[in-house]
Amino acid sequence: MYSNIRFKDMKLIAGILTLTAIIMLLLSFTFQNGGPKPKKVYKDTIYRFKTKPVVVQNEHQSEQKPSAVKPAPAVPKPKAPIAPAIAEEDRVISITSNIKKFVVKKSLQKMYVYFADTFKVFKISLGFNPVGHKSKQGDGKTPEGSYKITLKNPNSRGYRSLKISYPNENDRANARSQGVDPGGDIFIHGLWWETQDPKNHWKDNWTKGCIAVNNEQIEEIFNHCNVETEITIAP
Repeated sequence: MYSNIRFKDMKLIAGILTLTAIIMLLLSFTFQNGGPKPKKVYKDTIYRFKTKPVVVQNEHQSEQKPSAVKPAPAVPKPKAPIAPAIAEEDRVISITSNIKKFVVKKSLQKMYVYFADTFKVFKISLGFNPVGHKSKQGDGKTPEGSYKITLKNPNSRGYRSLKISYPNENDRANARSQGVDPGGDIFIHGLWWETQDPKNHWKDNWTKGCIAVNNEQIEEIFNHCNVETEITIAP
């Protein structure tokens, strides 16, 4: 009995030792070959083509067309020279009908003569002391205000002349308030002396208060002016 138990124990111990030896053998074999090897990672074998970046066109952009050859730039045509501006008093125009009114601008030394649907401009000479309104006899000023032509004289000292209705009631009242003589004999007339230059006489204000043009001009004005024609004289 005792011997059977002992035999079994020895058999168990032998089995354990055998199993231990096998394990030790396996472990020894593993470490001799460098230990456990890492898991092999396989590369992707699919060949990937290199593609060009895709250009996304704007939905409003039309298909690109081959650019046309640009034409050579046009050679600009030479500009025609600009004619110098003509002064209004140098316009070639003649009075062809009755004068409707006169407008004198003393500061410009110009007289605008209106007829039909247009006007003609004359350069004029004024009184020798032209600035300001005439208020008394001998002050050398050309009056300012609204007047009329009251007389046509074909044989005056200034070749032809048109009398202006100065002084009017306001001029007389103003002179009385100052105790002076308002003066008078204000005309549109031609030149007084043969030595005067018809083209340049206006460069000198040489009258005693009248409005002067040259003889050719007063002839044209005289022939188309009637008594009662209005004349406005501005500063």
